[in-house]
Amino acid sequence: MDLKVLEGSPHYQLGEHYYEMGRYEQAREQFKQVLAEDATHPRLLYMMAYCEYQLDNYEEAYELCTNAIKEGFVTEYVYNTLGLILKQQKKWYEAEEAMLYALSLNPLEPSNIATYAFLMYETGHLKRARLMLEEAKRLDPMDPTVLHYQFYMAMIDGKKKEKYEALAGYMQVAEDDLYKVIKIGEEAYFRDDFKTAKEALIHAFMLDPTNSRVKELLDGIEKETHFLFYPNRIVHKLGGPIGSWAASVGLILLAIYLYPPAFGGILLFLLIFNVYTWISGFVYKLFVK
Repeated sequence: MDLKVLEGSPHYQLGEHYYEMGRYEQAREQFKQVLAEDATHPRLLYMMAYCEYQLDNYEEAYELCTNAIKEGFVTEYVYNTLGLILKQQKKWYEAEEAMLYALSLNPLEPSNIATYAFLMYETGHLKRARLMLEEAKRLDPMDPTVLHYQFYMAMIDGKKKEKYEALAGYMQVAEDDLYKVIKIGEEAYFRDDFKTAKEALIHAFMLDPTNSRVKELLDGIEKETHFLFYPNRIVHKLGGPIGSWAASVGLILLAIYLYPPAFGGILLFLLIFNVYTWISGFVYKLFVK
């Protein structure tokens, strides 16, 4: 099936429409109908691979993407997507190889530079990651992918001004209301404003109930705000485990100084409290479906 025949297929046209809208589950179902007629069309294999990647089906995405390459669909975007799939599979070395090959095909593509920068960021090469992201921003400061990864890097360790600028920048270029709402929800999630995050993400869920990122964040909010994790939230406010243990030692010393008979009870309570924060995840899985 040549490209002209492919583009004339009603299933392909409808699938491409869903694909452009980011409705990957519906797009996949339409593309499957076309693949039943031609299982080797490289462009279609790639689009199917991207759908499977967006739907978190990484094994299927990898097979389809490599098949697209075997069938001759060799572009920087295919290899960049392959790198993203491999990254999700925790195959860091292979992911880097694929992304570097994508950059060798087009060293000036800002979206691919930003994607590779975030891989470097995730693997601990922070200085290199920031330099590469700056280069991507220099090439195209309004590229959606560049702003996407700038947003995540800013949310993780950026200053308040950087976080605001990253979110504002993404809002300027995002055309889809769904992704605007998701970004607002993510920004609120990162700063522990779970009420705002939940409101935004419920709105996003109403726009697209199949979106895996929305489901992941809503599940995270449910977990973060569940009463079983209340001790963990206290530990977080104390500055983490080190802060919690420091506060515990302080309370023990205060008890010894002010009221020695209470020492045993306080010690037992603090021991149970701190141990529970280690096993709270297991308790949550045990009791919450």
